Amino acid sequence: MIARRIGAIGFLTVSLCWAVYSLGYRAALADFQADQLAQIEAGQTLERERQRLQLERDQLAQKLEEQAHADPVVVDQCLSPDRVRRLNAIR
Repeated sequence: MIARRIGAIGFLTVSLCWAVYSLGYRAALADFQADQLAQIEAGQTLERERQRLQLERDQLAQKLEEQAHADPVVVDQCLSPDRVRRLNAIR
């Protein structure tokens, strides 16, 4: 009779420990997955910003190139005054 009670108490103890362990494991897994999702979303945001900045940089480079070719060549051996001023303004 006592052995049965000890066995039942042992079984209940093991069952309770397993339930608590499973609950903690699921909570930890949910936290991990939420953290991973937040990191993925942050990475996607950074990638969109990088692409936007790259497009802006390319547009500015194109504009500068067009301005450089728009200046007439005054003398073949040197730059025009407008080109020199523009190059000095870049610094």
